[in-house]
Amino acid sequence: PTKPAQPGPAILDEQTLMDELIDGFRATASTVVPWFLKNLPPMYFQDTDHTTQLVHLQAIIAAKSSGRPLHFTLKGNDQSQWTSMRPLDYPGVLAEIVAELPHDRPLRAAKIHTALDGQLVLDTFEFGEGLPFNPDDPEQALKLEQTMGYAALNLPQWSPNTVREFFQRCRADYVLTLTPLRMCSHWQLFRQVTASDGTAVTIEPEADPRKSRIVVAASNASTRLMLERVATRLSRSGINIHRAYLDTINDQPHGSVSLLGFVVEGPTGEALNETSPLWKRVRKDLLRIKWFDDRTLNLAYRNNGLSLVRAEVITGLCQLVHQVLCKINPYAYNPDRIFRIAEKNLPQSLKIVELLMDRFDPQTRLDDAEFERRAADIVKDINRSVDLEDARVVLRKFVDAVRAVLRTNVFLENRSGLAFRLEPSFLKTDERPELPFGVFFVHGRCFNGFHVRFRDIARGGIRAVRPIGADQYARELERLYDEAYGLAFAQQLKNKDIPEGGSKAAILIEPATPIDRGVKAFVDSVLDLITPDAEIRKLIVDRFGRDELLYFGPDENITPQLIDWVVDRAKRRGYPTPTALMSSKPGAGINHKQYGVTSEGLNVFLEVALKTIGIDPRKHPFTVKITGGPDGDVAGNMIRILDRDYGPNARIVGISDGSGCAEDPDGLDHNELLRLFNAALPISHFERSMVSRRGRLVALDDPNGVHLRNSLHNRVVADAFVPAGGRPAAMHIANWHEYLQPDGTPSSRVIVEGANLFLTPEARVELSRKGVLIFKDSSANKCGVICSSFEIIASMLLNEQEFLGIKEAFVAEVLVRLRELARREAELLARVHVQRPDIPLPEISTQISRVMIRIADAIEQSVDALEQKSPALMRQLVMDHLPPVLLKTVGDRLWSRTPRPYLKWIMAKTLAARLVYREGYESLEEIPSSAIPELAIGFLREETERKRLVQAVAQSSLPEKTRIADLLAQTGILSSVR
Repeated sequence: PTKPAQPGPAILDEQTLMDELIDGFRATASTVVPWFLKNLPPMYFQDTDHTTQLVHLQAIIAAKSSGRPLHFTLKGNDQSQWTSMRPLDYPGVLAEIVAELPHDRPLRAAKIHTALDGQLVLDTFEFGEGLPFNPDDPEQALKLEQTMGYAALNLPQWSPNTVREFFQRCRADYVLTLTPLRMCSHWQLFRQVTASDGTAVTIEPEADPRKSRIVVAASNASTRLMLERVATRLSRSGINIHRAYLDTINDQPHGSVSLLGFVVEGPTGEALNETSPLWKRVRKDLLRIKWFDDRTLNLAYRNNGLSLVRAEVITGLCQLVHQVLCKINPYAYNPDRIFRIAEKNLPQSLKIVELLMDRFDPQTRLDDAEFERRAADIVKDINRSVDLEDARVVLRKFVDAVRAVLRTNVFLENRSGLAFRLEPSFLKTDERPELPFGVFFVHGRCFNGFHVRFRDIARGGIRAVRPIGADQYARELERLYDEAYGLAFAQQLKNKDIPEGGSKAAILIEPATPIDRGVKAFVDSVLDLITPDAEIRKLIVDRFGRDELLYFGPDENITPQLIDWVVDRAKRRGYPTPTALMSSKPGAGINHKQYGVTSEGLNVFLEVALKTIGIDPRKHPFTVKITGGPDGDVAGNMIRILDRDYGPNARIVGISDGSGCAEDPDGLDHNELLRLFNAALPISHFERSMVSRRGRLVALDDPNGVHLRNSLHNRVVADAFVPAGGRPAAMHIANWHEYLQPDGTPSSRVIVEGANLFLTPEARVELSRKGVLIFKDSSANKCGVICSSFEIIASMLLNEQEFLGIKEAFVAEVLVRLRELARREAELLARVHVQRPDIPLPEISTQISRVMIRIADAIEQSVDALEQKSPALMRQLVMDHLPPVLLKTVGDRLWSRTPRPYLKWIMAKTLAARLVYREGYESLEEIPSSAIPELAIGFLREETERKRLVQAVAQSSLPEKTRIADLLAQTGILSSVR
């Protein structure tokens, strides 16, 4: 039998279907609309235009009609506005919503509203650029007038002109939204953080006695990240956000200021206020929320009760001890494993953190005896209760690290990073045998950095390193302290001609994070530990016991804008000599790239080196290859100077830089290279048509481009190689042989190191054995730091206007001094090499530096006594060291304004240099340090007598007076000293 037919779906006509839908929506709307009007807060209706309100209502009604929860996001057609809705208000809901926002678009504004009954969270986010304030718009002009009137009565220091200027920094929607009262409040916060990269936080009561308003102003912060971080931190304390907003204010030329406001309720329904214990804890974290790294935040949030500051100390200690433990076993003690050990053994880690906090708490100041007792107890507990030996090693090293801390900024509430002034012996290993005078370590958001100096008064640049990817970052992290230490030690050897010893700062910045932010945070954190500001010093327990002056300079990735920022920040922080803190200032300073100061000295060493192998570059053609691009400081200026001094004799046959390489055995066109130099363009922009048939131009992304770029300095044959750019240890024990040609001869007979540490010591030794004449970095590129030293003492003695008044003459005289000091050392090296060809030239260079430094150290210890015996001779050393135009301008200020230690080092270093450059180093090596001061002053007296005799001979009528005068001027003096 056949089955009965099944009933089909009812067929509805269009009108019936529409009526049913409309009736359903109407029924839902009749419930939702009254609820919406009753429960959405008044600020929602003030902030939101009528059309947008209808869109929100339609979405809510549609969801309710279909039985769907209010859990969705509405996105505008151009994606410039997102509106997220959630069905329930609870602590943390805003942070969850913000975490879902895109990371690749700038968040311009946010408005967060919560229904009064807690049944709806409605958050609107705007991306991109908004319209700026328009004074021609009547509504905006009225708001400006109202604000000026309110300020005149309530905030008289906010003058009408500054009100107008502030409005010009704002966007139209921001101006139209805020009341004059709120505008005044925001301006005051803006003033606190402008140009500072800092954060300001306020709390004030709301009309509803259960609620409070928190406002956070953050300079140069990611708006989206700040909103997420603040919201998360508030939720961790059970603080519920009922309403919030976000806006940005233009702070050019310094960046922007983000303003975040939150109307909140405490965890038990009470209002927060300035005296609430909970608010005091939260406020401290909000002031620093911008500066915590993600690992610190996650550690604290994973472990209930762990404060952000203590989590930060744990993270910082992990990074610090890694620099020691990786020398023992880089695999067992990699950063991730050290961190896991610290968290797995959190009770022990926290005891160590508390030991640090109590030792440097300005209220408790734990004394040494109690510190050592507690430290011993912690080590006993580690040995007893921690099973894994690797974990015991890590935790005991934490204790050693805390013992090595001499100052820390951990108790400053508005700091940019966690800074330690360390006892240098903590970081000593077999690979780092020389003990520096001082070490600073800073751990911050997405960066770690060290500043190392080998004398109290020391000079060296700040280098920022930002690797491309995670693998390279891991390699660089392993050798971070090594890089700072090695560069500082090379600088110590290099700084033999100037009063300062050697120093260097190396900051390692995580891939794809802003370089400027890391550099600023590092410098500001170091300033925390050296500023004389009384308000800061009372919060820092000093276990070192001496004031410290630091002298920075620019190095890799340090822009003129950052140089200006460092000087300005030092002024704001009360540093005693802010213009002396940073050299190579673009205005009242000597910009190294503009004047090519490092390359001027490098060229002198190249000339002497070429003459040593039989090539006079001013008479004979020669070939040279260079690493570093035409847009670089050292390489670019080297190109310019080669063309200036030698013209077509200088045939540049190869150049490589970060963009690629160019090579041509016929020589790269000078005019085209100079075009790139003047336009600050890398070698990949070289005009291909100007490369001969025998040459080639290869960009980094061309086939085999990376290999050809990386191997150019080995492959290309030339008379001389000038590494003027590139990472440290580019040539090392495992690859030095690649520099040799198939017949075993070097691809260049001369290497003049413009880049620091381009060759490792082992590579220098092996290449020297193959006959390569290597002028080491600590000799060849010393003129950059000598120039900085001259600039800094000028900054100590002159104001900006005075400096600019003599700048042209001052720079000219400095350049003469640089070439002179370069030639004296280069010719001494060449002279010794001819006499002792069996000794590698880098070894001679190092030995010259060591002897000069030892002599200077001995003289410095006796300067006071020597000055009492021979005041005129000792003071003349200072005057001989400085450019004449500076002496003429400053007069007696030289003696009153220059710090006494600085004057003593000028005397000591100048006299030591004269001794060694004239006498050589070998005769001075065996002289006991105790005998050096008397020998040195005797040398100085005899040198003065020699000058008198030279002048007398020159003015005589002797038939061979010129020859006699030359012999008197050039021959040794020590044999005449009694």
